Amino acid sequence: MDIVYGKHSVRAVFMTRPEDVRRMLLLSGKMEPPEEFLELARKHGIKPEILPWDKFLKGGKMTDSDNHQGVCIFTEPRTIFDEYDLESLRDAKSVLVLDQITNPQNLGTILRNAAFFGVDAVVFLKNRAVDVTSTAVRVAVGGAEFVKIYRVTNLARALEKMKELGFWVYGLDERGEKTLAQTEFAEKAVFVVGAEGEGLRLRTADICDVLVRIPGGRPGLESLNAGVATAVALAELFRNRT
Repeated sequence: MDIVYGKHSVRAVFMTRPEDVRRMLLLSGKMEPPEEFLELARKHGIKPEILPWDKFLKGGKMTDSDNHQGVCIFTEPRTIFDEYDLESLRDAKSVLVLDQITNPQNLGTILRNAAFFGVDAVVFLKNRAVDVTSTAVRVAVGGAEFVKIYRVTNLARALEKMKELGFWVYGLDERGEKTLAQTEFAEKAVFVVGAEGEGLRLRTADICDVLVRIPGGRPGLESLNAGVATAVALAELFRNRT
């Protein structure tokens, strides 16, 4: 079972896959549990467990520092696709590919950005990269529920497959000759974002059709972190489409 906590994240699960919810924990206290979540439980035939602080944390496998907001659910695992499912992106317009992102905070921020801008899918490596952990889901604030997630074993092959499907691949890299604003994006676009600090691997950069960069930087501070860079890139991509 996946454990999802926090009002926004729990609400997103009920919006997208309520049939997967198996259990709900609500925190008791001076105030009654939020009526919204009591109503969601009733609507979907779930009997909520209203628990005091210690039992609530233990039941949800949480700590005092987790920002649970008094609500936690247990769900069937979310669907994670793989390289054999990439054909399903044939009609997609925008895909985000992550090259060895290892920080769950960054992954969560990226998933939230992708959901906000309406990206069709996020693709990342099965190995040498962070997975969709509870921390990433919490930071995504519901974003993990609104995009398709693909976990692949070979990023190069996945990018080649997307090219076969008609995508143009843009690598976000400080070595890019053009800035985002100077770039005219194809109707079907893949953005590739590199790891924190290292950026795109050389093999990944070689597969990209174009390398583009975010203007700015200075000696000792040449780049933004992956989550922020992704937000800037997606804002520019979708500005060109409106």
